[in-house]
Amino acid sequence: MVTVEWLKKTELFGNLDEARLSLLLSESVVRSYPAEETIFNYGEKATHLYVLIKGAIDLTVISQEKIDFMTSKIDKEGAVFGTASLMEPYRYNVSAHCLKPSEVLIFDAQSVRKRMEEDPRIGMEIMKRLASIYFNRLNELRAGIPNLFKMMKPKTP
Repeated sequence: MVTVEWLKKTELFGNLDEARLSLLLSESVVRSYPAEETIFNYGEKATHLYVLIKGAIDLTVISQEKIDFMTSKIDKEGAVFGTASLMEPYRYNVSAHCLKPSEVLIFDAQSVRKRMEEDPRIGMEIMKRLASIYFNRLNELRAGIPNLFKMMKPKTP
């Protein structure tokens, strides 16, 4: 069972007080997904925000060559994904696939956005955390680029 105390330890909601967390939690559901199931696809309308309870999620983007590139692996309890649901144009910018059986906490994004608008404290704290999450994930991707080039470098005889 997901509690307010657990939600406080997540990467997106950690700075909110118990009353605000309780309100958000009351509007969420827990769902289990089997391995290899797709939770959402790139380009779909982003209607939900997800927090990983257990399992592993592969976030990928399709290149122009129609090749899936893994952008992030979400496997830490409390990690958030589906964050495009909180920002216009409200379209998922990656696809999310389960690498193994996974359990996630799901929030209706429209409800979260409404709470963010009604309560500036919720809005500011979520957006500050969201910016930090994006910045950290971008830096992780950038750090991996040199390794990608090393793997692609042609071997000389």
